[in-house]
Amino acid sequence: MTPAADALSALLGRVTHLEGPMLVLVARVLVVILTILLAVLAYRLGVKLVDRLLRPLEAADYSSRLQRVRTLDPLLKNVIRYSLAFIAIVIVLREFGVDVQAILVSAGVVGLAVGLGAQTLIRDVITGVFLLFEGLISVGDVVEVGPTVGTVESIGLRVTRMRLLNGAQRIIPNGELAQFTNYTKGWPLAVVDISLSYKADVRRALQVLERVGQEWLRETGQPDARVPPPGIVRFGDANMVLRLTVPVAAARRFEAELDLRRRVKEALEAEAIPFP
Repeated sequence: MTPAADALSALLGRVTHLEGPMLVLVARVLVVILTILLAVLAYRLGVKLVDRLLRPLEAADYSSRLQRVRTLDPLLKNVIRYSLAFIAIVIVLREFGVDVQAILVSAGVVGLAVGLGAQTLIRDVITGVFLLFEGLISVGDVVEVGPTVGTVESIGLRVTRMRLLNGAQRIIPNGELAQFTNYTKGWPLAVVDISLSYKADVRRALQVLERVGQEWLRETGQPDARVPPPGIVRFGDANMVLRLTVPVAAARRFEAELDLRRRVKEALEAEAIPFP
């Protein structure tokens, strides 16, 4: 028996009439039950501790801090859950006479062999650790990975889950996030390119674009924001391309671009500015 079972069986022997194998069995069962109860209690205390530590950040007005809370909260709770579950399983196995040390040594050898053949998995985990602790990406960020753009829903040690614009969920191994674009960091801009005929009045067209952008900002509750001056970005064979950029929240960038294209078309038609 383990030291805990020995101590408990000695205590039970004094207060009950049990003895022999029955006393040992009862002591082991009680140790298992107490282990499970203590693990559950420790998990609940750990969850409360995590909530208390992260509550000041959650109450902050800074969106970056709120995103960090949404990222770290499930991760820390999962670490506590799996750590306590592992400890509880080891104690229970010891009470049933299983050689835990032999299992741990065997698991270490098997883990080393698996690790040598699962370098991609190790790369995913290491990348996930750096992503989390360097704050390169957070839950709620709008990111572009390869040809797809979406909102980060969760970040784990191995995979990151994104919700794409069409509503589908994309699961990306962290090792593939070696290069990505984060639209939430910095100053996101809605970018609208418009092709116009060379016969169009460029000065008037640029004034129309700036007016449309400023009106859009006022209507969306950003009266103090300013629209960067529109300009010509490219000359084609039969037309020229003008660009309007408007500051916007990253999560609304694509929605804003759709709305601005409609407004620009209507405004240019109202001013009789010809399209190619």
